[in-house]
Amino acid sequence: MPYKADMHENIHKIVLSGLLVFILSSVSFAYELKSRYTTIIYTGDDQIRRFNKEISLGSLSYLLKSKTSVTAEDEVKNKMDVLIERVETILEMYPKELKFNIALLSSDNEVQDVFRKKYGRTVDYVAFYSPRDKTIYVSVKDIELGVLAHEIAHVIIDFYYGMSTPTKIHEVLAQYVENHLKD
Repeated sequence: MPYKADMHENIHKIVLSGLLVFILSSVSFAYELKSRYTTIIYTGDDQIRRFNKEISLGSLSYLLKSKTSVTAEDEVKNKMDVLIERVETILEMYPKELKFNIALLSSDNEVQDVFRKKYGRTVDYVAFYSPRDKTIYVSVKDIELGVLAHEIAHVIIDFYYGMSTPTKIHEVLAQYVENHLKD
């Protein structure tokens, strides 16, 4: 039996990888940045620097593991790990093997295009989490720390329960995180 479970998991990973490649084919990503919990996919130095600037931790900056980051990439990795751990603490959920992607997109229009291609619906989102491919899609131009924390909450809830949970529960908990991020 363990062989079948491993084979099923590998097939699942292959299908998800193929889906991610298909969805992201309309946006040309060139770089990946790996932190403890996430792989950030982006198009270039300007985009990662802008993302870094937009996700200022403000009153949470005391949580940074290193006060001096050499590059914007180092700072982003550090910020993401701190933010993810903060969201886990607020939710009191600590899923094992938490690994997901964050795809940086230039604008809300790109985020909305990806959503429309994936789900066939028109929305006005600046960010969303896709549980199918374990990826947060976010507009660098429009991102705010609370919005990113909200989407990370969706990721953590998804990983913690390991199954689809009711949308209303997801939203209430994600909004709770957004409202209590700086407590």
